[in-house]
Amino acid sequence: MKRLILAAALGAALAGCTAKEKIAEVAPPPPADVSPPRPELAPASAGPWRITKTAWTKADEEGFGEFVRRIAESGCSTTIACMESAANFYHDSDPVTFRFHADCAKWAYMLRAYYASKNGLPFSYVDRITGEGPDLRYDRTSNIAIERRDIIDTGAGIDTTAVLQELHDHVSTATYRMDPAAETPVEQDFYSPKLAPGAIRPGTAIYDINGHVMLVYDITGDGSILYMDAHPDEIVTRGVYGPQVPQSQAALGGGFKNFRPLQLVDAQKQADGSYIGGHVVLVENAAIEDFSLEQYQGNAAAAGVPADGMAFRYNNVPLDLYEYVRASMSKGGFAFNPVYELEATMDSLCHDAKLGTPEADARVQSGLSGLSADLSKDAAAWEARDLRVVYHGVSLKQTLADAYAAKEQACVADASAGNAKPGHPLEPFVRRAPEADVQRVIARIADSTPFSGMRPVGY
Repeated sequence: MKRLILAAALGAALAGCTAKEKIAEVAPPPPADVSPPRPELAPASAGPWRITKTAWTKADEEGFGEFVRRIAESGCSTTIACMESAANFYHDSDPVTFRFHADCAKWAYMLRAYYASKNGLPFSYVDRITGEGPDLRYDRTSNIAIERRDIIDTGAGIDTTAVLQELHDHVSTATYRMDPAAETPVEQDFYSPKLAPGAIRPGTAIYDINGHVMLVYDITGDGSILYMDAHPDEIVTRGVYGPQVPQSQAALGGGFKNFRPLQLVDAQKQADGSYIGGHVVLVENAAIEDFSLEQYQGNAAAAGVPADGMAFRYNNVPLDLYEYVRASMSKGGFAFNPVYELEATMDSLCHDAKLGTPEADARVQSGLSGLSADLSKDAAAWEARDLRVVYHGVSLKQTLADAYAAKEQACVADASAGNAKPGHPLEPFVRRAPEADVQRVIARIADSTPFSGMRPVGY
């Protein structure tokens, strides 16, 4: 089997990401009945990285998103496994010794550089930052980009493995912790996009200021933003964007980030179509069509509605950030489906519970607590006749109880068939923390159903 990137020591190298709580981990959703055609990916040849394009086009961005999406949808569970498997469209062109170690912050950068190397694209990144405090990953003030490294072909081709090793050693969550309005002394690698379809897309990064980075791989019809992320133990998981990603002040740069457009200039085109030399110029915020500080400032004031502080409105309805993102991404068709969320989350938590590592155990504990909190909110909204909650059955309480029991039984059976300890893998976590007892939450839901039959969705 082929090996992918970087024989690097994992200890300090993977310390840039926090083991992140998972509130709504999901498996890839079933394909929609009708969906636009997905981008095609062009095969790559083995050999050094040759730059054959001077800028990323819309098609290149869509191709990067498709590359990320295929990896996420494969269900691969570690960064190494993801890149060694057929989930990585380009794995056949990699050398046998190629290895891919990455945590969350490095994962996004390295996938971007790897895709660029396979498609003849230019690349550049911030390789030196400054800031205040002993740990730039968690400062209460903005970090500042002070030096960049352009990936340039000097004539012999670019050593992709060496570039990825340098990236691995120089970027961390601190590289994301920047005010999106800051553009000096050098441009930062990302810009803040508008909270709108097309601006938030597969390949968009999500930065949690507590020390984690996720990568969007799909947006469903109901506006759910699906992401994958890597962890310090190199486990790759999937989740759904929501309140587990805290709102951030602009100064710390949390939230959605797109890689900044760039162009290779002053390079010499060779007879074979490749470019030698030159330098990279990054596009300024003002020239980026979908640049916006909306996620930090709200949109109510822009809509002419007086607001005290950050506020969001969709179709003149006041919403919080997370509701607004989902409404905007679904064009008003967003909804919450507690049964689906329970079933999808249980699959992910069962998988982590069987791993038995400290990192996986932490994800299970926080995931169960998050699921319990989410179900409580969804049930309260349902009982309050909130039309955004989707459920068309007779009894939400009974349906959730049945769904939990089925997933619990499947988890026990799966554990018994494998190498996990006998018994229910999730039971110790529930005993340890009452707030993680999903069954108790379900038992408190009202027996009566506020609605009957099909209900309208959205505003």
